[in-house]
Amino acid sequence: MANILIYSNNPQLTAEWTHALISDHHVSRLLNAHNDYQADAVIFDARKLDDDPTLISIFANKQTRFLVLGSDWPEHKQIEVLVHGAAGYCEQAEAANLLKRAVDCILKGDIWMRRALVPKVIGILTGSLNNSNNHYLSQDELNKLTKMIDSLSARELEVADMIRQGQNNKNIALAMNISERTVKAHLSSIFRKFGVDDRLHLAIRLKEIDRYR
Repeated sequence: MANILIYSNNPQLTAEWTHALISDHHVSRLLNAHNDYQADAVIFDARKLDDDPTLISIFANKQTRFLVLGSDWPEHKQIEVLVHGAAGYCEQAEAANLLKRAVDCILKGDIWMRRALVPKVIGILTGSLNNSNNHYLSQDELNKLTKMIDSLSARELEVADMIRQGQNNKNIALAMNISERTVKAHLSSIFRKFGVDDRLHLAIRLKEIDRYR
């Protein structure tokens, strides 16, 4: 069971989200996100960010996964929290049906977002990386990226190609006629070889390779 904290001033939402998760996880409230705390994941009420935009810096904490829940939040705000390190965004209206799945997803190291946002988030992150590197990679960096892709087995390459297309584990398993457990095993191996923690950053690495090879 994971340790889940809920960060919201709304008692009704806190109760609903707790109810959705309590059978599978330890759930409690987070009273102050600026204080030290330990959690596997934090369910983050988007209204907290509306009230205090500086809270977005908290998502840089690599020890905790953050899932933001909002009510018809604008797309640019969804993208912003994902770019700053949040592990996902979910609509409050869908929380009763999807919150458990979303939390399980981010705890596994995946990203929970609408598929339409994937290329936009990757594009922004890749652009930021390029800007920090003056739009060029050194030959050593290029060689490192090439070695990463060359280190993959044929099956891992298939999985990586479908990750590049934004496919989820279930679709990958169906397309390759393998179990989801095998897909996860392939992904774990790919993550290790690429030095990343989740499929979003894997997709970013793959896009870098596509651009510079």
